[in-house]
Parts: sequence; structure tokens; C-alpha cells
Amino acid sequence: MNGSSAKFPDKYRSALFAFDWSFGIIYAIHLTPQGASYSAEAEEFLSGSPLSLTDGAIGPDGAMYFLTGGRRLESDLYRVTATENVSTSSIAATPVNEVKQLRRTLEQYHEIKNGAVDVAWPNLKHEDRFVRYAARIAVEQQPVSEWQERALKETDPQILTQAMIALARQGKPASRDKMIQALIKIDFTKLTPAQKIDLVRAVEVVIFRMGKPERATKNQLVAYLNPNYPSSSNELDRVLSKVLVYVGAPGSVEKTLTLLATAKDDPMDKTVSASSDLIMRNPQYGLDIARMLSNVPPAQQTYLATVLSDATEGWTPELHEKYFKWIANAFTYKGGVSYIGFIDKARKKALTHTPADKFGYYDKLSGADLLTESGNDLADRPQPKGPGKRRTLEEALALVNGPLTNRDFQTGKNMFDATLCSSCHSMRGEGGAIGPDLTQVGSRFSSKDILEHTLNPNKEVSDQYAATVFTMKDGSSIVGRLINEEEGKYFVSQNPFIPQSLREIPKVDVVSTKLSKVSLMLPGLLGGLNDEEIKDLVAYMVAGGNPEGDVYKGKAQ
Repeated sequence: MNGSSAKFPDKYRSALFAFDWSFGIIYAIHLTPQGASYSAEAEEFLSGSPLSLTDGAIGPDGAMYFLTGGRRLESDLYRVTATENVSTSSIAATPVNEVKQLRRTLEQYHEIKNGAVDVAWPNLKHEDRFVRYAARIAVEQQPVSEWQERALKETDPQILTQAMIALARQGKPASRDKMIQALIKIDFTKLTPAQKIDLVRAVEVVIFRMGKPERATKNQLVAYLNPNYPSSSNELDRVLSKVLVYVGAPGSVEKTLTLLATAKDDPMDKTVSASSDLIMRNPQYGLDIARMLSNVPPAQQTYLATVLSDATEGWTPELHEKYFKWIANAFTYKGGVSYIGFIDKARKKALTHTPADKFGYYDKLSGADLLTESGNDLADRPQPKGPGKRRTLEEALALVNGPLTNRDFQTGKNMFDATLCSSCHSMRGEGGAIGPDLTQVGSRFSSKDILEHTLNPNKEVSDQYAATVFTMKDGSSIVGRLINEEEGKYFVSQNPFIPQSLREIPKVDVVSTKLSKVSLMLPGLLGGLNDEEIKDLVAYMVAGGNPEGDVYKGKAQ
């Protein structure tokens, strides 16, 4: 949504607005002309916890209207107006600089048109990547017969690289070997880091679209690229590994495995800090981020591992041993809800390239015993039998309407783990410390109270465990648990799984503070449980994890 028709300060009338449903933030995206395109800076325009944003528009009165709701949540309509610095004057058009005009000119050739190749060709080496892209698309739209020979005879490294990508997308596989031979005539050592990456990506596009080159050309390609791998660049190593492993370059598996053991990720401080700011804004997605940041998978190593899963040659028993041990260890990292399945997919693909008589050994070595049958989760985490179903609060409370007796202790304990309660709460000295200890919860609350607060964690959020929303002078907000404060500083914990990691917030930068009304406890935890599993879970909490509790009387343990 753009704010051009809003009765807002000019700053926001020139902005784009992006809605984040998961974390309840409207961002104002401020664009600054940069070459043939723009750079963008996001500003937190408005936020709330909760604020499940769904859609918005600038109304005829110049106010912003937005809706919240979605996924069976209550829907509300909000209106945002400006109280000062309101502008209604026409917004000045962004000046079109020479580079942007060139890009627009090239885009006029994105159809068959006389003279397009001659206009576009020199711009395949333009310093602005958006111009290069526009030029390449212009070339691609012309009949291949008009420019194929020109492309194959090109001597400028940058133009040749872009021309080969164009030919790989529009040409015939019969030209494949000529294309690769043209590319490897370039002096790799004289290219800039970015040009090296572009060249190897061009090779990648050629062979993945047109197939592996013939033996002689493949050997020439390997001789050209192999001495440059590994490099000092993670990005270059990713594309080099992919190409060399795919064509079966001698030593490529061993080289990649060596990198797999030692590769370090490029700094991600900005990404990590930005992710930490989101954790306490949404209990479901936020805690997924928190778990991941507590033990982040090594991105470069993970990429190389997936490359090796496609390797069909170059393996030895020793190399397979190293690889599958790395895979098994990879399951110990926290990488989001699809991470385990992602690693298992690579594991299973790699297993297809092992000798038949060693399959069982490598299957176990690589962590088969750690996984559920589906391969999407770890087997040491108890799973509900289900089937679960949607229930109203009244339907759920009816399950514990009478006294809980003859319940199953082990099922209740398993469900306490399966629903992730043990990640945040301790029971008889075991479990997490993010939320309160639940050992004595049954002595203070009825089974109905326990179930209702589990189903509706936002009903009452204890000050002791609530997050604090800090509104900053620059209009942004920071959400975290206030752990301590001293003269001039707040000390805030944003990741409940790394409580010792505290962020310092200068008090001079803070306009106001308030407690968040959103519990860190996940909603819908019991959706996957059947009726009996819910009863056993509640009984386990009522008993405070004591197998001798009254709820188990008459039940053989």
C-alpha cells in the first residue's frame, strides 16, 4: 500500500506500507533513488501486541484504515490519522536520473524489436545490475539466431558472462559445450570477486539447463575451476562446490568435506539482533526464532552438506564416515520447524549413493534412530496419538467437568513434553525456567482453571513473567523482559532460551514503557491431543508430576 493519497506528513506520503501479520508491525518503507532502482529503509510505523494485521487502505478522507484478524481471530477495524504536519500538496515526482532512464529505455526492447541487440549489447557490462538485467532480457527477447554467434565470439568477460546466461535460457543444448569453452577462455584471476561469482553462476545455469558437458569439455572446465576451489569467499565457494561436485570433479568431494568441517559463517549480527526484536511479539513464531537463535545451524556448512548429498562419485568409506557423522550432529541444532525434515531429506538423498551392503550402517550412523518415522521431528520428543481436533473452550472444559481419576501418569508426562510445556516450565525440578514452576499448580488451581489458562494464556499474564514494551524516541519499539535497571540503562532479556544474554537500552532513548498483554505461552497447544490425552495432561499438572497423586489411584502404573 502506498501513502501518496494520505493526509500525512510528506515523509509518509512518499512511503510504501508493509503489513506483518505474524508480529503485528506496520512498516513504512522509505525509498531512496539509487542508480537504476532504489534503496529501501524500513521504519516501524505502528505496532501492537497482539495486532494480527490483514489488510489496509488509504480512505477518501486521507486516513489509513486497517483490519486485524484472520485464522479465526476476532476482527477489528482501525483508523490512523495525522495530528500535525499534515500535507495535502502534490507529491513531487522523483527525478529520473540518467541510469534509470537507460533502464526504462532498455525495457522498451523487452519484445521483438529491430535494433534491440545493438542497443542492449554494450549494457550487458553496465555497472548497475538492474541495467545489466534489463539489457539481458532485451537480448533474450530477440530471435536467438540474431545474436548467438555474436555471444560465442564475445571477448569482454562481463558481456560474455551475461550473454551466456541469456543463451542458456533461450538457446539449444547443442551449443552447450561451445558456451562452456567460451566462458573458460576468461582469465579467472583478473576478475573481481563479484565477476567470479557471476561467471561460475553462468556455468551453473548452462549445465543445469543443458546437461553435463561432454568428457573433453568437462575436463577443461574442471581444470579451469578446480584450482580456484576453495576460495576465501563463502559465496564463491557455494557456487564452485555446486558446479564441481555436480560434474564429478576429482577431489571435489574431499575438498567440500574439508570445508564442511571448518567453514565459518559470514557475520550475521544485524540479522540476529533484528530477529531477537521479534521474539516476544508473537508467542508462536517468536519462540521458534528464540529456539533457533539459541543454537543456530551453521549456514555455510549446511549448504555444503546439501551439495554433497547430490555427489554420485568421489566417495571413499572414510569420506562417507565423516559426512554422515556431520549429518547426525546437524540434528542437534535448532533451525525452525522444517529444519529437521530439511536435513533428513539431504541425508536420505546421500544414502542412495552408498554401497548397498553399507546402507544400514550409514543409515544408523547418520541419525536414523534420532528421527520419527516421518523424518520431520526428533524421536526423543513424545508424540500425541491424537487425532486432535478444534474445540471450543466449553467443549474442552467439559472434559474435566468431573473428578479426574484413574488417569495414566506416563501419558500425562509425555503430553507435558509433547505440547512443549516442559520447554518453559519445570515440574519437580525438571524442565525450563522461562515460565513459573508448575509443581504446586494443582494445590492452588482447579483442573478447570489449569485447562482454561492453558487454552487462553493471555487471560492473565503475571507481571513477573510479562514482557515490557519500550517505545523509543525514533518511533520504533523494543519488546523484552526487563531484568534489571540502573542509572541511565535498562537491561532486557529478549531470548528466553538465552536468559544470560541481555540487551542494554539507554533510558534517554526511551519515551515510555508498558507491560505487554501477550503471554509468551503458545496458544493452541492442545489442538493435536485427543480427549483422553488432554485429561491425562491436566491430571499430570494437578498431581504436580507425582505418580502417587490421587488422580492415579486405581490405575496400575
